[in-house]
Amino acid sequence: MKSIIVSYTLEKTKPHQRLMIHRLLYGYDDFSNNSTYRYKRKGLIETCSGKKLNRGVFIMPAKFKDKIIPLLEKNKAKLEIIPVNLH
Repeated sequence: MKSIIVSYTLEKTKPHQRLMIHRLLYGYDDFSNNSTYRYKRKGLIETCSGKKLNRGVFIMPAKFKDKIIPLLEKNKAKLEIIPVNLH
C-alpha cells in the first residue's frame, strides 16, 4: 500500500489558527450541558485511515493526500512529505 509520512511545523501561524488546524487534523472532545454529555469529534487523519506518529508527524494512505496537504499549505505550514510503500 502506498502511503506518505507528513512532517509539519506551524511556526508562522497564530495560536488560534494552530488550534483550529489541530482540531481539524486530529479531532477533539466536545462537552455539552455542563460536561454531562461527551462527544468525540473525528479529525481528517482518523477519517482517512491515518495515524499520528509523533508531534507534527503522521502517516496516511497516499490517495488522501489531496484532502490534507492543501489545508496545511494554505496555513503556512512547513511541510516535508516522504513517500513510503507498506506491505
